[in-house]
Amino acid sequence: MKDYSDLLIRISNAYYNLGLQRARLGDLSGACDSLKRSLHFDKYQKDARNLLGLIYYELGEVSDALVQWVISLNLDPEDNRADYYLDEAQRKPGALEREAALIRKFNQALHQAQHGAEDLAIISLNQIVRDKPNFVKAQTLLALLYLESGKNTKAGAALMKVLKIDRNNPLALILMDETKKRTGKAEVEKNRMKNAFSHRRMEDDDVILPKVNRMATPGQAVAFILFGVALSLLCMAAFVLPSIRREYNIAANERIAENSRELNEINAKYSDLQNDYASMSSAYEDSSTRLRAFEEENAAFTSIYRILNGIQEELNSGNVVAAAESYLSIDRSLITEEPLISMLADTDRYMLNEGFSAIVSMGTDAWNGGELAQAEAYYDMALSINGSDPEAMYLKARLLQSQGRIQEANAIFDVIVGEHPESPYAERAVTARGY
Repeated sequence: MKDYSDLLIRISNAYYNLGLQRARLGDLSGACDSLKRSLHFDKYQKDARNLLGLIYYELGEVSDALVQWVISLNLDPEDNRADYYLDEAQRKPGALEREAALIRKFNQALHQAQHGAEDLAIISLNQIVRDKPNFVKAQTLLALLYLESGKNTKAGAALMKVLKIDRNNPLALILMDETKKRTGKAEVEKNRMKNAFSHRRMEDDDVILPKVNRMATPGQAVAFILFGVALSLLCMAAFVLPSIRREYNIAANERIAENSRELNEINAKYSDLQNDYASMSSAYEDSSTRLRAFEEENAAFTSIYRILNGIQEELNSGNVVAAAESYLSIDRSLITEEPLISMLADTDRYMLNEGFSAIVSMGTDAWNGGELAQAEAYYDMALSINGSDPEAMYLKARLLQSQGRIQEANAIFDVIVGEHPESPYAERAVTARGY
């Protein structure tokens, strides 16, 4: 089992060294692939995880970088470079808020591009790459939209910026080939290579000297042929055939001996493989147990991160109700890491203001449309977000009153009058209740 664990660590270190070499050569996509493979074999390889976070940061993926550094610090808090990276990332005031705003803006541009608003998407992406030129995803999407709109030169400029950061970015290379075809640069490069490796052309003063051959008579030709055949047969019978037969026997004996040795080696290796398989199976079970334990330890962080990120995506797509449902499902006791706290603060600000107002308005629209049950559901959702808002409480009470649910409505009116006496809705509640 120990030998197997050592083998996994050696493989992980080899992939880390390969990723480090690729990163030094500017191949960030290739480096990401190698570092992910390194972590596949050893989740505790903190150097690989920290380097992966640095590459994400270089590519403009700040949130992914923070996730990698937080996981690294949780696994090994002692003398971990990730602590320094997290401090640097959060040192500038409002840095994380600006990054979150850029992510929201990119998601909005992506949504616009997917729904036919390419011009608006291009404007948004230009603003993003102006503020953050190393945001590779934004630069690549901008190049794709430029290609779609026929602006090939601008697409090439955006792709050059991507390849300057990540020289082997697969999508950027594909788009660059298409750009070169459209601008004619592909044909120019092809002709340049063809001329560079072509043979020298014949000059006008080059002279080819013909060979001078003597022609034999037909009789002489036949005699020469017969004599050559006879001489060849005699030489073969006297010298070649015995030598061939002797060499064939020696080679056959050597092949038999070699096959016997190989068969013995194969049998020995097969026995060793059976033993290795048994030990590797045991080690695999141990590694699987460790992996499950690691995933369970970090499940809460990953789950909350996905929920908060999903809320942002729902808000960007205009689905306020789905965002509110996810928001209300959050277990705030699990949010202890700084990146999650910052993301939650942004979400709170939006949901307690624009999100809350939007849901209250949806309830009123549903009421006006005669959908009373739907209106009540919207008001309940709004009060779950902000249960102390007197306007939402008053609207729900009036809705209940219109349905003849007087006792429930009066209870809410009493809360408004008792807890919000200075609110303009307190006087309305008094009138509606009929004190």
